[in-house]
Formats: sequence, C-alpha cells, structure tokens
Amino acid sequence: MQALEGFGLREGARIEQPDPGLTILCLDSRIDADRTFNPEGPNTFSLSICLEGQGTMSIEGASQFAFSAGSAVLFTSENYMRGSNSLAGGCRLRMVDLRFEPDFLSQLGGSGLARFGGDILSRHSRPDQNVHLLGFSAQPSLMEAARAIFCCHLADGLARELFLKAKAVEALSLTVDALDAAQPKSVSVRADVARKIKAAQAIIEARFDDDWTIARLAREVGLNERQLKDGFRHLFGRTVHGYLHGVRMDTAAALLRAGHSVTETALATGFSSLSHFSRAFKIAKGTSPRNHLRDPATDAPVSALVPSGVFDEPKRYGPRSPPQRLSG
Repeated sequence: MQALEGFGLREGARIEQPDPGLTILCLDSRIDADRTFNPEGPNTFSLSICLEGQGTMSIEGASQFAFSAGSAVLFTSENYMRGSNSLAGGCRLRMVDLRFEPDFLSQLGGSGLARFGGDILSRHSRPDQNVHLLGFSAQPSLMEAARAIFCCHLADGLARELFLKAKAVEALSLTVDALDAAQPKSVSVRADVARKIKAAQAIIEARFDDDWTIARLAREVGLNERQLKDGFRHLFGRTVHGYLHGVRMDTAAALLRAGHSVTETALATGFSSLSHFSRAFKIAKGTSPRNHLRDPATDAPVSALVPSGVFDEPKRYGPRSPPQRLSG
C-alpha cells in the first residue's frame, strides 16, 4: 500500500478495510509523465493486480519486474525493505492492491501462509533477507476477481465488506494455486521424511524459545541434518533458521502489542541479550521494540503464540549467549 501511495496518486485512490487484517487499495489515475520513487517500509504481505497501465517494481539488490495489464505481483517481506518502482507516463493506471496482515493470514492458512515465499520467488527477490517479489501473468480467474473488487457497486455496509473480503481471499487462493503449479517438480520428499519435517515445523512453532541447532532439531524428529535442511527448504521455501527467526519476531511483535515489556518479550522469544534482541527486531520490523511497544495498535491474541509456562516463572539475564544461529 505504501509503495503504491508513494507514487503520489491520492486522486483516484479508494482505500477500504473490510477486515482489520485486510486493506484494499484501488487506483484509477491518468499518468501524464513517467514517475519513479524509492519506497521503503516494514514487513508486509501484499498482492497487486494490474488492470491497465505499465511500469516496473524491484527490491534493493534484485532485478526489476516489468508489469503491464494482466500482470500480478506478490510481495512478501519479513524484514524492513527498500526498493525502486516506476510508472510509465502517457497512460491510465488501474490497479488493485491487497494488503494482508499476519494474523489474518494465520487464520486463513496457518503460519506457513503468513511466511509464504521460497525458491520460486528468487528471481526478483532477496531470499537471504526473507524479502520476495514474484511477478507473474494473472490467470483469467484472478483478473476476474480483481475486476469484481475494482467495480464493486454494493453500498457501504456489511454486504460490501463481506463481498470484498471474500473476493480478496479468492484472489489469494488463486495466487497460491498458481504458484504451487509453478513449483519445480523435479525434487521430491518421501512421505515419511515429510511427516518428520512437518513435526520439526510444529516443534519450532511451539518451542521457539529453546536454543535450537540443526543437529538438535534433527535428532528430535529422527532425521539427519542434510535431510532436515534440504527437506525443510523444499516444503516451506525457507531455511530452518529463517523460519525460526520469523516465528520469534512475529511473536515478539504480538507480545509487545499485548503490553509485555521489552525484557519479558526478549526472554519469551529465546533471547538472553537485550541488545541482540533489539537489533534483530529492528531489522525484522523496521522499528525498535520500545517504539513498537508505544504503538497504539490493538492488542493481538498471544495465547496461541507463546509456549505454555513461558511467563510462569520469572527469568533473569545470565551469562548465556544469544541463541545459536542455525545454519541451512
């Protein structure tokens, strides 16, 4: 949303929020001259569908994607990002941009959807930074869903909110289906190995405050280290460390919004050093933990995110070093 608004196209922009976790921007503007800008912002998950117009989008350190009518762009970032975008002058721009919040995505498809990305997104992406941009040709059904959102004539109220929310979820479903179909099929994971890798994912989700290493997690689920690393990347499009770090940062943000102190949050998410936690959080979220704590955002449900017992006994900072970085 910030990226599109950065073009300075307030005229012809319609912004709606049919759900606290979903924001929809529809743009309909005449672009008289070429425009270029350099957006930057915190973690996000967005889907843009171009109905008319052309330009480019890119993230810092990756190649550009040239979009035009019929193009769709999925953008996911777990860290603060910077990019460079442009619009071609002398044409009309009509675009639908859908911004999904992590809690909304988790309700739809679990934490895996909230961190959707992976090798398929690498051409215009920075997988080393957990920032992914995928441009692709929108299938007719996706274009139809975007046009339905753009041309919705229902009056303001519950019916309109339900319609827009349903169409946004439909657009996301069609995008996931298109990306799944494009995944390379040459590599496979045996069913028994896949079950163990999914068990490793569940362990990370439930016990992310532990000091996990690849070797320890592999032993926990009965795999060797290579099977765990390769299989995890194949199934989830992420390294084990990247996934663990994403879970920790998402939970930290939720705990801060719920009113827990920075110290409590750092300890609850597996950090024994406040400075290490603060640096990691700022890189991931684009703001310091204290600033996030002061943000007047609504409280987030954290009971499902924090392992039971985390706050049962007070923890104290000791000589333990920050959690070991998992390789893979």
